[in-house]
Amino acid sequence: MAPQAACVHEGGGVERRAAHHERERQRRRREAAGCSTEPAAEEATDVEAVSAADVLAGVEESGPNYALPTAREGQRERRERLRVDETAKQAGHTIVETGTHVEILGEQGLWWPATIAGREEDVDGRLVHEVEYDGYQGEQYWHMLDDEQWRRATAMPTPADGTNAAASTEGEESGG
Repeated sequence: MAPQAACVHEGGGVERRAAHHERERQRRRREAAGCSTEPAAEEATDVEAVSAADVLAGVEESGPNYALPTAREGQRERRERLRVDETAKQAGHTIVETGTHVEILGEQGLWWPATIAGREEDVDGRLVHEVEYDGYQGEQYWHMLDDEQWRRATAMPTPADGTNAAASTEGEESGG
């Protein structure tokens, strides 16, 4: 079994890094063949000089190009989760799995897309769900879904050009 990576690279930086590695392989081949180590004229035009400030601004805008792997659930955490779920099930509370995409109706009559990030038992014994709204990564909110109007988010159709269709982060008008 291969060792697990410390993080998984994703985003636009992955393609740029792969292109850089390919240019370096070509340079090493030219060097080994005794040719000039300078890239050919058509290859030289593919490289664009960018200031560090521009790179940092891009990272700040789009976030890093890696995602840390999620830790495996330990036996103690699993038992606690199953205990909380069973208590909630017996009490008739709503249980939504972590990672489920939902939409929650806001006070303005707008449906806000979100992802269930976790759940736990509140001090009064009721089940509360940790929600991370789309477009607001890193900001978690706690909801008792039994007290909220919510729905499972439907899959967005993929456009013909192959890009991912993203749900609006501004909320949508309620249908009723």
